[in-house]
Amino acid sequence: MPSTAPLTPPAAPGSEARTESEPLSADRERALLWRLVDAVTDPCFFTGLEGRLLIANASARQLFVADEASNAGRRRAVELNQRLLDTALASLATGGASAVRRRDLSLVDPVEGTDLLFELVSTPVQEPGCTPGVVCVLRNMTDLGRATRALGESYRRLRASEQQARSERLRLDLILDSVADPILLTDPAGGTVLMNDPAERLFAAPHDSGEATRRRARTNDAHLSSFLSHLLSPGNARRWRGELPLVEPGTGAPMPMEAVASKVLSDQGETISIVTLLHDRTEALEKARLLEQLRAASNKLEAKVHAATAELAEQNEKLRRQAFQLEQASAAKSQFLANMSHEFRTPLNAILGYTNMLLQGVSGEMTPQQRRNLQRIDSNGRHLLQVINEILDITRIEAGRMPLNAADFELPELLQEVMAEMDPIVARTKLAVHTALAPQLPPVHGDRQKVKQIVLNLLSNALKFTHEGSVQVSADSAPATSTVSISVKDTGIGIAAEHLEKIFEDFQQVDSSPTRAYGGTGLGLSICRRLATMMGGSVAVQSTPGQGSTFTLHLPRRMRQA
Repeated sequence: MPSTAPLTPPAAPGSEARTESEPLSADRERALLWRLVDAVTDPCFFTGLEGRLLIANASARQLFVADEASNAGRRRAVELNQRLLDTALASLATGGASAVRRRDLSLVDPVEGTDLLFELVSTPVQEPGCTPGVVCVLRNMTDLGRATRALGESYRRLRASEQQARSERLRLDLILDSVADPILLTDPAGGTVLMNDPAERLFAAPHDSGEATRRRARTNDAHLSSFLSHLLSPGNARRWRGELPLVEPGTGAPMPMEAVASKVLSDQGETISIVTLLHDRTEALEKARLLEQLRAASNKLEAKVHAATAELAEQNEKLRRQAFQLEQASAAKSQFLANMSHEFRTPLNAILGYTNMLLQGVSGEMTPQQRRNLQRIDSNGRHLLQVINEILDITRIEAGRMPLNAADFELPELLQEVMAEMDPIVARTKLAVHTALAPQLPPVHGDRQKVKQIVLNLLSNALKFTHEGSVQVSADSAPATSTVSISVKDTGIGIAAEHLEKIFEDFQQVDSSPTRAYGGTGLGLSICRRLATMMGGSVAVQSTPGQGSTFTLHLPRRMRQA
C-alpha cells in the first residue's frame, strides 16, 4: 500500500534554550505528538478514504512497512498484512460516516512469522479543513485468543472428565449392585452417601411398604449406627469387625451379619468416609450346624467301625484257628483215607481173586444163576477197587506224595494200549470209536503211566456219557511250542458253560442229586487235571449241550523235573 505522507516522525528540533512561558513551536509540538503516538503499544495508523496508509506509529510500522534493507521473508509478511488490512477496511466501508466499527483481524508477525490476532477499531474522520480518512487502532488479542482457546480446551476436558466421572459412577453402581453382599459408604456424621441394592433392601424401605417394614429398616439402621460408633471415637482403630444382628425388613426373619467397617482417610489423616461390607452368615451357620451333625455322625460311625473291626479281627482269629483245625482235620482225613484205602483194597483183592477162581471153575461147574451172581460180584468189586484207587490217588496228590516216573515213550503205542484195554467196554456200546494220529508224532519224555491214566479216564467218560454217535481219540504236536496234545471228542450229552469248571472240582458232578443217572465219585476229572498240572501240562474242555464235548490234554514234550 503506497504512502505519500511521512510515516516516520520528523527530526528533533534544535536544543536552543526556551523559557517555560515561551509557546511551543509547530515543529516542537509535532515532534512531541509523534513521540506520544509511538509510545502507544497498540498499532495506530491513519489511512485515506481509498485505503492508503498515511500515518502510522512504530507498532503499526512493524506490521505494515518494510524498507529495502528488509529480508524477503519480512517483505512477504508485510505485503500479506497490507492485503489483509485492505480487505478488512473494505468490509467496514458500509458503515455510517462517524460510526466506530470493530472486527477481528488476523495478521502475521514479520519478525517471528507467528500468527497474531487483533481487534481492528476504525473511526472515519471527515472534519472540515482535514484530510478525510480512517483512524485505526489494532488491539492485540493473541494472548486473549490463546486464553480463550485454552479456556475452551479446559472446558472440553472438564466436560469429558464429568462424562468420565458419570461413566465411572455408573460402572461403580453396576459393580456394587452386582455384589451379593450389602455395601455402604457413610460420612463421619453417620449419613449414608452410597449403598448398593442389597444394602437398600436392608436399610431403605420403599415408601409404599408397610409400617412394620419401615420400622424394621429403621431398626437395622440404628444397629448399623451403633456398630460404626466404634470407629468414630478418637484414637480407635482404622478397621472394625464384628457381628451385626439384622432382620429382613419384609418378613422379619433374622439375618446374622458379619460386618467389616474401614475408614477412608484424607491426605491429612482425617476421616472423610467409612466403607462397610456386610456378609450374611446364615448359610455359614447352617453349614456349621450340618458340619457338627456330620462330625457327630462320623464319630458314631467311627466307633461302630472300630467295634466292627475288633469283631472282624476276632472272627478272623477264629477263622484262622478253624482253618488250622481244618488243615489238621484234612491231613487226618487224607491219612485216614490212605490207611483205609489200603485196608479196603487188601480184602477186596482177596474177594476179587476168589471170585475169579470160582468163575474159572476151580470149585466145579456152576449153574447159570450162580455164574451171573459171581459176575455181578466181580463187576461191583472192580468198580469199588477203582473208587478206592481214585481216593488213594487224590489223597497222595494232596499230600504231595504222588511220585512221577519220567521216561521216553511213543504216543501211538500208548493210545493202542488204551484202545485195547477199553475194547471190552467199547464192544458193549453201539458207538463208532476210532483214532486219528498226526504223522510223525515226536516221542514224549514224561510219566507214561500217568498219561495213560488220564487218557483212560477221558475215554471212559466219553463212552459213559455218549449214547449214540461216535468217539474219536486224536493226537497232534505243535513244534512251535514244543507241546503235544491228546483229544477225546464225543457226540454225547454235552456240558453247559456254567458247569465247565465245576466238573474239575473234587467230588463234583454236573448232576449231584441222589437220583442222578450216572454214577461215579466225581474225582476222575479232578485227578486228571492235577496229574496234568504236575507234569507241566493242562486239561481243557469245549462242550455244547446236546452236541458233545472235547477234552484235550496238553503236555510238554519234555516234562519239567520237580
